[in-house]
Amino acid sequence: MRLKRLTLQDFDRLADGTRLKERAKQLAREVLVEGGTPTGVAARHGMTPQRVSLAVGVIEKAYFEDREGGFGWVSLDMDLPEKLALQLDELVKALKESKNESQVEQVTELLVNAVAKAKTQLG
Repeated sequence: MRLKRLTLQDFDRLADGTRLKERAKQLAREVLVEGGTPTGVAARHGMTPQRVSLAVGVIEKAYFEDREGGFGWVSLDMDLPEKLALQLDELVKALKESKNESQVEQVTELLVNAVAKAKTQLG
């Protein structure tokens, strides 16, 4: 699973917990928050794409180790069973369209609990 996008708030929270220098944080921010490509960001800053990818990797590692969880939206690239992917796609659209923040939080909590329960059934 690859992390594709983060909100600025979640990015800053995660980046603050790393040892990245400000320049490296800026490179990773341009990819994960602003949606740039490592190649494009590297070219703009006179760096190698590998250097940018390393900075992104540090934030990605922090994200997957984080147990606090953010409140913003993230974009992930995942392999899922088709039936599950279709249902999740419809649910995400409904959540994004909802104007009721409390309801979105309740549904999200229900899903987190359901996933945890399903995970225990797998062993």
